[in-house]
Amino acid sequence: MRNLVLFLFLVSLFSFDAQSQTTSDTQYDISDDEIQDPWKLSVGVNAIGSLGERQPFSRLGDFQFRNPIAVAIENRWSKYFSLEQGITFNGYKKGEEIDGGVLKEDYTYFSTNTYIKYYFSDVLMEVDWLDFYAGAGFGVFLIDQLNTSGNLALGATVWVSDDIGVRLQGVGKFAVHAKDRQFDNNHFQYMLQVVFKL
Repeated sequence: MRNLVLFLFLVSLFSFDAQSQTTSDTQYDISDDEIQDPWKLSVGVNAIGSLGERQPFSRLGDFQFRNPIAVAIENRWSKYFSLEQGITFNGYKKGEEIDGGVLKEDYTYFSTNTYIKYYFSDVLMEVDWLDFYAGAGFGVFLIDQLNTSGNLALGATVWVSDDIGVRLQGVGKFAVHAKDRQFDNNHFQYMLQVVFKL
């Protein structure tokens, strides 16, 4: 949890630096006050890891993909920052392995998450068709017992037109009560979504 607080602190420092550079630096075409189409809707699918650990690349085949709906609404209030609220559904089938045990019944996965996202594409390159971002926030999720998590996200959106893009996002969810829950503990979630500017 200390790492998450440190990450949020560093993001806020970058915010002050980025805003001061926007007013003095002429390499950008838009200012914070000129964000066009600040609202975005994302709709797609998700896959959730079932290992209950903090290793994102361990046993990559162990993902659940049952009724995998992912929806999010986002407001980009500045050139570099946005706020997103997302909801995801998924599930586990009876007989599947999760966190080292075999399920005796079907389970539904539900989560809702809030992120502050930092867009850093313009720091790396000046292109209009690609947006890289990192995010941090908190969420609530439910498999068998309700739990909360601190979340770190990394993703990119490729804009195929002025108003439509394709987004790939990975999220590490670090559960507050990981040791006290058999199923509702640490996990990774990956999303593939179509993004619409509203």
